[in-house]
Amino acid sequence: MDEYKETVLNVYFKDRKDNGRFSSQDICDNLRDTVSLTPDEVTKYMMGRGYVLERQDDRLVWVKM
Repeated sequence: MDEYKETVLNVYFKDRKDNGRFSSQDICDNLRDTVSLTPDEVTKYMMGRGYVLERQDDRLVWVKM
């Protein structure tokens, strides 16, 4: 992943309290005005930072473990 994309994601997730709310696509959509990300890029980023996927209401969302 490009360094600038990682920087944007780091800022986006700094001190977030909405655990279990967003899917990879949601995160891409939330940041699309700032940076172009793919769900694969977000998934790799999240897995590398201790997040796991959890099924909620027939959706897979990210939860910090």
